[in-house]
Amino acid sequence: MIAQLKDLDLQVQETATDFPGEVVHIRYSVSHDWSGDLAIFFRVLLSDTASRAEALADVTGRISSKLFDSLQQSGSDYIPYFYFRSQSEQKKLNDPEWI
Repeated sequence: MIAQLKDLDLQVQETATDFPGEVVHIRYSVSHDWSGDLAIFFRVLLSDTASRAEALADVTGRISSKLFDSLQQSGSDYIPYFYFRSQSEQKKLNDPEWI
């Protein structure tokens, strides 16, 4: 499981760089979800441009798909959850888990 997470670290960082101008960074944590299953919670910080209404569905769909594919390729048993936030929103909330 630790080896899987190390591989995942690299894949997550590569995913972030695959979306220049859209993804500021991606953070994640591993825990159990509401049902007790192993889960990975992705927190994706988006640029304000990528967070605009006309682009948001497309951007979040592409990023989620890429991260999901990375989990599948690593053989992970984690259930993925995706959370997205804009830079402006993070600036207002100043949530340390998103830094």
